[in-house]
Amino acid sequence: MLEFRIADMKKDDVKAVLDRVLTWPPDDQEKVARFVREVEQRRADDDIGEEEWEIIEARAARRDLATEKEVEQVFSRYRRA
Repeated sequence: MLEFRIADMKKDDVKAVLDRVLTWPPDDQEKVARFVREVEQRRADDDIGEEEWEIIEARAARRDLATEKEVEQVFSRYRRA
């Protein structure tokens, strides 16, 4: 197996890896996608969990978004910070 350091990867190297991921079985692709979402969440210092994102995405797909009360609850969490 080819070994490399992530720090040595160039933009094209990353794209090549992601292109290979697209040839993998769907279950493996989902694992990579889940990992990427977790990294993005940590990078954004986001306190919304995976389960909450699933709820948000499902509601957005149904166009059943947050009520005014729910929006106020979220904003109030950040006002106190």
